[in-house]
Amino acid sequence: MKECCVIIDGFALTYRAYFGLPNSIRTIKGTAINAVLGFYNTLTSLINQIQPEYLVVASDHPQPTFRHKMYPKYKANRPPMPKELELQLPMIESVLAACEIPILQLPGYEADDVIGTIANSLPDNIEAYIITIDRDILQLVNEQISVLIPNSQKNKIYTPDIVRYEWHVEPELIPDLKALMGDASDNIPGIKLVGPKTAVKWLTKYGNLKNILDSAKELPGKAGANLRKDRSKAVLYQDLTTIRVNAPIMWCWQSLRLTNDFSPLRNTLAEIGINAKLPQPR
Repeated sequence: MKECCVIIDGFALTYRAYFGLPNSIRTIKGTAINAVLGFYNTLTSLINQIQPEYLVVASDHPQPTFRHKMYPKYKANRPPMPKELELQLPMIESVLAACEIPILQLPGYEADDVIGTIANSLPDNIEAYIITIDRDILQLVNEQISVLIPNSQKNKIYTPDIVRYEWHVEPELIPDLKALMGDASDNIPGIKLVGPKTAVKWLTKYGNLKNILDSAKELPGKAGANLRKDRSKAVLYQDLTTIRVNAPIMWCWQSLRLTNDFSPLRNTLAEIGINAKLPQPR
């Protein structure tokens, strides 16, 4: 029987918690703890539902990434982190420390790359659930790796079949798809006049972005002309959206093993001002 590893996209879950609960949730001293409470509730729910043997949180590093050096406009459309959320990060870190859950990050890389590297290194006897709200991660989905989008009503799990059904391409072709049609959330414009339908049609016919570019002279209309003109941009956009699975980060699988004793968490929650049940691992 396979063991299970849960890999959490830390900032994705933190932002979801912050905007998912009102900031009127505060301590007696008036400190906002909505993100902490939301993060903790989701973490507890995941442990109780999935009962993983391993659990790790991947986090973005504050330094600019290699993607920003390649393309300075990368994610430049995103507003800065709200101050009240930033102030809650140390509390979330203290909760994870009390749970003995490691946080992995790497200068110059995004959490996605840390997640991709961990997922790419899974032993054969371990399956993984990646917990995120970021659809870029879907490119990592395969028979051993699923993506779980948490929801208060019903979690959504992406398997290879679900990715194919919703995106109309294989999971590994999502960077090719986004290189063509763009990704507004990451400030990647894509190729002008190439929308999702055209991008899927080209990928279905030619197989991948490289083959499309090799056959670019066959592509009709203004969309085809735009791709021929901006072929170097398409290659850049593909590189930007491709998650690295060999980032130079080291960890020990034993350090990711989930504890069976969450009793130290009681004092941490009490200090923050949270009254909640402890996780119930297997």
